[in-house]
Amino acid sequence: MTINEIARLADVSISTVSKIMNHKDQNITAGTREKVLQIAKEYNYVPYASARSASVSKTFLLGVLIPDFSQCGRLLEGILDRAARQGYRVIPCSSQGNAETELKHISALCRAKVDGVIWEPVCTESLSRQRYFEEESICVTRLCTGTKDCFFMDYNAIVFRGAEELIRLKHTQFSLLANSLNPADALAGFRSALFSHQIPFDPDRILGQDSRDWIPKIKSLGLTGAICTDYRDALELLALLKQYQYQVPGDFSVLAVTDDRTAPVLAGCVSTLAVPFYSFGMHLCAHLLGQCEQHIAQYVPFVPDCSPDSSLTLDMPPSVKLPHIIVVGSLNIDTTLNIGRLPKPGETITARQTITPGGKGTNQAVGVAKLNHKVTLLGNVGNDLETGLIYSCLKEYGIDITGIQKDKSADTGRAYIQVQDSGESTITLLTGANGTLTARTVEENNHLFSHCAYCLLQTEVAVEAIEAAAAIARRHGVKTILKPSSVSRLSDGLLQNTDIFLPNRAEMAIICNEAPAFSSEALNRQADRILEKGAGAVIITLGEDGCFLKDADHSMLFPAADFAPMDKTGGSDAFISALASYLLYGYGLHAAIRIAHCAAGFCISRQGIVPALIDQTSLEKYIHNTCPELLEKR
Repeated sequence: MTINEIARLADVSISTVSKIMNHKDQNITAGTREKVLQIAKEYNYVPYASARSASVSKTFLLGVLIPDFSQCGRLLEGILDRAARQGYRVIPCSSQGNAETELKHISALCRAKVDGVIWEPVCTESLSRQRYFEEESICVTRLCTGTKDCFFMDYNAIVFRGAEELIRLKHTQFSLLANSLNPADALAGFRSALFSHQIPFDPDRILGQDSRDWIPKIKSLGLTGAICTDYRDALELLALLKQYQYQVPGDFSVLAVTDDRTAPVLAGCVSTLAVPFYSFGMHLCAHLLGQCEQHIAQYVPFVPDCSPDSSLTLDMPPSVKLPHIIVVGSLNIDTTLNIGRLPKPGETITARQTITPGGKGTNQAVGVAKLNHKVTLLGNVGNDLETGLIYSCLKEYGIDITGIQKDKSADTGRAYIQVQDSGESTITLLTGANGTLTARTVEENNHLFSHCAYCLLQTEVAVEAIEAAAAIARRHGVKTILKPSSVSRLSDGLLQNTDIFLPNRAEMAIICNEAPAFSSEALNRQADRILEKGAGAVIITLGEDGCFLKDADHSMLFPAADFAPMDKTGGSDAFISALASYLLYGYGLHAAIRIAHCAAGFCISRQGIVPALIDQTSLEKYIHNTCPELLEKR
């Protein structure tokens, strides 16, 4: 800092500054004197004569002048540790992004006669101030100036490394959420990683600042992961995913890029890729010390070396693991009345009431989940308080609810079930929101079918939606199992897209417009009518008589499992859930039918539906004790 610059800052003449600094200011007002001295103190001005007499020996001091230490993780710690190894002390200064504050610190560091300084200029114009350091023979290591010899943290390479980690886990449909760090560099690294692995870049996959758009975009594009360049965004995304019943990392992987100071704090929350500021600080200090002691100014760029700290929120996408089962069907609130027998006309009887989540869609989804398969449920609920009961149930069993829509103009479907002491039941349905599920809604969720092996369909929702689901399943190579319920006819197109048609005896009679079949001949005849319309196989459940299978190669009866019935309401849902689950586990159709009979037997021997559905461990333990060879027939 020169006397000319002090005079300019104080708006006085050079001679006035000289008189004040040399104690010849008798004729200068107190206000002017105080003003000049204050500026001289702030800018550490030393008169030339004093500076000439100052020692020129080494001080073993280094300066650090950057805009904001809070944004640089453990950078200062790395500088301090590296400096201490060689006997240096460090004076840290923050310009706070202000050019005037920066100049004051430059003056202070020059007055302290530091041997070298690590400096990140506030702006390009600040570079002219390097002359102050040069005048004092102070070595300078610059940061982030955009010149060829400056140092910088390569965020491009760090995000590239994060993207490569997701690609290594076989993700191809993942996103970037870059609201901080350096968005341009982050995007460049993201695109570069995709290009290196021949994955097309889609700008629609970039998640923006409005968190309200994140889940809709994730759902519509079928995204399976995201790199977040701000840990706060990562935590908000995790909360939203949890709210929408995504399993992390099972359904969606999250990797947060954060500084090396924050990363340990997040270790129990999210997988992090720590920006190595500590190593960067060590590298900068080593370069500066090379200048100070050996007069070596060779520029060696810093190459960040970092890896995810854990796999806590990282996993392979669902598409490369065991396929899922998708259920398209009804979601109801079930009101069950337990009665001794059905009342006669004009008769009043008492009952015990229970209210539970139900509907064939809910029941079959829970049945599959209890048998340890990943299951997605697609359907509609209404705008009423009882929907919370359904969501709580689905959350408890880890069911993917991204395909569930809320119809604000309708009530949730309801079923009124009367269960007699014999276990027989009658059901009355109020369709509600189930009837408003449209083919368009199903089409909008077609990505949910992309990694499924089986699609379970029931006709307690609008038939157009079921027809659309069956067609989408066929396009995706997904096998369909159709349970006709509350319907008297089905289109040939739906049957042509059905792999297994699975009615009970009464439902089959209604579809065929015939009396219920009790002989093999009648069962064969009715099954043939469905096969002729394009279905792959027909399984007619016969209650305590077991079931009848008819396909291109077989026509045979299977006996029911030996269980005393208490409530037969959920038997078919348990049967279908187990049939699909064990077909997906690799069992043949005959073995899967026998296992499904055991699952149905367990269900009807207990009260209710959802609570009565059997889990895999209990089911296989029972089979192991009764017919262990069945579990070997894969």
